[in-house]
Amino acid sequence: MCLGFALAAPAAAQNVLLLTTAETDVDRGATNILANLEAELGAASGSLTVLHTLSTPGAVTAATFSAAPGPYDLVVVTSVYVSADAGNMAAVRDAIANKAAKGFYLLMDGCCQNENTNVTQLLSTINGLTGAGVTVGSFESGAVNAPLNTMSPVAGNFAAQNPLVGGWVTYMANVPALNALYLPTGAGLPGDPSSRVEALSVLFPYTQVASGAGACLFGQTDTTPFDDGVRPVGVPSGIDYFASNQGKFVPALISSVMQASGACSLTLYPPPPPDPVGTVTAVPTLGLLELLGLSVLAALAGARGTRRRRG
Repeated sequence: MCLGFALAAPAAAQNVLLLTTAETDVDRGATNILANLEAELGAASGSLTVLHTLSTPGAVTAATFSAAPGPYDLVVVTSVYVSADAGNMAAVRDAIANKAAKGFYLLMDGCCQNENTNVTQLLSTINGLTGAGVTVGSFESGAVNAPLNTMSPVAGNFAAQNPLVGGWVTYMANVPALNALYLPTGAGLPGDPSSRVEALSVLFPYTQVASGAGACLFGQTDTTPFDDGVRPVGVPSGIDYFASNQGKFVPALISSVMQASGACSLTLYPPPPPDPVGTVTAVPTLGLLELLGLSVLAALAGARGTRRRRG
C-alpha cells in the first residue's frame, strides 16, 4: 500500500518546456520517441515550447528558462542516442538549483552508454543536487515491465501507470528506497524504507534538492515508453511500448509537480543519507575533472557490450 496521499484529478501545467538533443536516428526510433513525447506533453499542458538544442554547445543558458514564453512550470530534458552537451547540462543543473521552474524532469536514455554519456550526466546532476550517491546499475536487454514502487509516498500520482513499459535500459543503483519510483522488471517492493535499491526512475521532492531551495527533480534512464515501434520502409518494426503508456505516464508526470498535494510537495523522512563509503558525489559544476570522470564511466559502461539495437 502506498504511504502517500489521496490522488486528485490531473492538474494541467500552464507552461512546459521540452528541451532535447538533436536526434536523427529513425532506424532505432529516436525521432518517433521525441514526436510521441512532444504530442503527449502538448495534449496534457496548457502551453508547450520545444527546443532541440541540448546537444548544441552553448545553446542552453539561464535565459533559456526565463525568456518568453518562459518562465516555465515544468522543464522536460530529454536525450536518446545523442549526448547532451556538458556545458548545457551545467546550465540545466544551475537552473534546478535556483528553481527556475517548479520541476525539472530528466529522461536520459541508457540503452547505449557505449555511444553517449546520458546516464553518467544524469547521475552527476542527481548526485550534485541531492547528495544521494546514486550509481550506474545493471543493464537489461529486451522489453522491460518496471513495477511502480508503491511503498514510496512519491508513487501516488503514478498509480494509473503500473507497470511502466519500455526496453533496453541501464538501471540506476544505490537509490534511496523512498526516492525509487519505478523498479527493475520482476523486483519486489523494498522491505526497508531506509534501504538502497536499483531503479529505472527516481523522484526527489523540493525539500531534498539543493538543500530545499531547488526544483523538484525526476530522473529516468529510459525514453522507450514513448517508442511506438514504427520504422522506415525496409527496417524491421520495433516493439510498440508506447501503447501501454500513452495517456497515462505524461499526465502522471505533470500531476506530480502541479498538484498542491503532489509528489513534489512531499517531505520524505529520512532524507537521503550521506554517500556510503566508496561512492563519489558529483561536484556542483561540470568542470574538467568531472568531465574526465564522465568519460571514464562511459567507457566502463560501454565495455559491457557492443552497439545495441532496439527491436
